[in-house]
Amino acid sequence: MSKLFSAGLVLATGLVATVPAVAQEWPERPITIIAPAGAGGGTDATARLLALGLEEQLGQPVNVVNQGQGGGVVGFTSITTAEPDGYTLGVIYNFAHYSPMGQGDFDAEDLTPIGQFNFDPAGFHVRADSEWADINAALEAIKADPGAYDIACGGGCGGSWPLAFASLLDANDVDLSQVRMISGQGAAAALQEMVAGGFDVVPSSVPEAGSLIEAGLVRGLAVFGSERLEAFPDIPTLLEETGMELELGAWRGLVGPAGLPEDVTEKLKAALEVVYNDPEFQSAMTDRGFGLRWRDADAFGTFMADEESSVRELVRVLEL
Repeated sequence: MSKLFSAGLVLATGLVATVPAVAQEWPERPITIIAPAGAGGGTDATARLLALGLEEQLGQPVNVVNQGQGGGVVGFTSITTAEPDGYTLGVIYNFAHYSPMGQGDFDAEDLTPIGQFNFDPAGFHVRADSEWADINAALEAIKADPGAYDIACGGGCGGSWPLAFASLLDANDVDLSQVRMISGQGAAAALQEMVAGGFDVVPSSVPEAGSLIEAGLVRGLAVFGSERLEAFPDIPTLLEETGMELELGAWRGLVGPAGLPEDVTEKLKAALEVVYNDPEFQSAMTDRGFGLRWRDADAFGTFMADEESSVRELVRVLEL
């Protein structure tokens, strides 16, 4: 009897000892990354590049699922309401405008930041025959008479590019309540309409205006980043032109739902950093025209909270 009890005790002890080991084996099955955007766009493309690297680091398939319905609201909702077990993640972008504009009900606190890996600066674009020789002349004119000019939002006026533009105007003490910002069918359509005389300014990524710049129909007055873009070396930065150290544009980062277990978060943070620093990943990003920007989980979390505050104030002032 004592031998049986001893054997049972050893077996039970062995089972108990294996429980923490099993719990630490995440991931044990495929991981899903939700991209709150349609297939073929920038968020989809960067998410798929990231998934390839994470598969190698985590040893499990990483599948990208596109949920761009509702302008991305469906995808963001799926991320923030997912089970916080590490098997549903998201590649997200500028989202602070959704809630104050009544489009979605999610905030930075509903997410677990893992890291930012991308930043694409906005550009300030005008017609080739614009009266403004540089961005200082443009800013002075808009400040003097904010309602005299038509500014294209591209898509919705709460998006990355128009809010980057609004941030620039706000930094120059422009009365935002008087600025005419007009929504449309995307940056490409807005740029074409500007060439035809329909808009005075189109804020967008520089690559989106690239073909029209090369054709001599559009001029880029400034890029809202810390460095000139390699593909467009003639377009100066805001710092060069105005002395303002502003970096404004679109960003992307990896997150999970709030409440992600600490051990899972730590594994994801380590894996993401390795992927980001991989020369193959960086080359694949830059070859496709995507900018690189690293913020670790803590810095990314602070960045999202700060942007949420500033963007929501802009949305209020612009009455979007």
